[in-house]
Amino acid sequence: MTGLQKLSNGFSNDLKVTFKGTLVSPSLPTILRSSIPWLLFVLAYGLNGRIRVLPRDSHCVQLRNISAFESLVLPFAPHLAVASFHNLLLDILSAVPYLLHYLIPLLYPAYLYGTGRFEQAIRFFWLLGWSMWVHYLIWFVLPTAPPWVQHWLNTTSGGGGDSDRPPVPVFDLQHPEGCAFARLDLWTGTPFFYVIFTGNPVPFASFPSGHVAWPMCVQLTLPTARERRRFAIYVAWVAWATMYSCHHYLTDILAAILIVTSLHRMTSCLSRPTTHRRYRNAIDGCLSSVTAR
Repeated sequence: MTGLQKLSNGFSNDLKVTFKGTLVSPSLPTILRSSIPWLLFVLAYGLNGRIRVLPRDSHCVQLRNISAFESLVLPFAPHLAVASFHNLLLDILSAVPYLLHYLIPLLYPAYLYGTGRFEQAIRFFWLLGWSMWVHYLIWFVLPTAPPWVQHWLNTTSGGGGDSDRPPVPVFDLQHPEGCAFARLDLWTGTPFFYVIFTGNPVPFASFPSGHVAWPMCVQLTLPTARERRRFAIYVAWVAWATMYSCHHYLTDILAAILIVTSLHRMTSCLSRPTTHRRYRNAIDGCLSSVTAR
């Protein structure tokens, strides 16, 4: 082996070690840095009651934009069809995804990190963070009331809607069934869900559905097809729960899936690991051609 071949092989191996060290097995700080967009979103969301970037009063919101759209393209309201049949077991099943919602960005990356799939954790946080900022922008441009608000207005105004009603803060609006969770509060004897929903800092964020977007980010970043197929059951469960509880329209769910899927395709095309591997293969090819002469 000539000196040039040894040099080329050593340089190529160093590149592979470098790429393996920085991309395939990134450090925990690298994973934490990738979570910054999502953490900033959570901060902006939680502080909205003070900074009021997103609207919190019903006079700032078009209450019937999504329902009007669905009435034009569908012969019935899907969320009403889903919520029309209910019992205690279904109430509990619909509450579980809401209780697990804020655990997803903690448990899933921990699972990936514990199983040595570090790169997927970075992909997940990037996808989750930027997906939620796209949601945030849409909530700012097109704030949308959830279905239970319209139902409450129709009920309290005798079916006449909100045209004759003064603007009402969302904290004063309560669905007759308490967003389908009042039965659970009655069953447990505590206003647990009532307190959660009335304290929501962003009440008009129905379109698109953030509740569906988060598990979709998991679904699209799971390492294997088998895991993705299994987790699709949970995504469907969340989608059903959001309609059963009258928190989201079917349009909200489809919009969230479309946004996350589109961003995932974009980030996959522009992903650093793919780009770096392409560069590494190009360098290897150049070195091989040089040493073959």
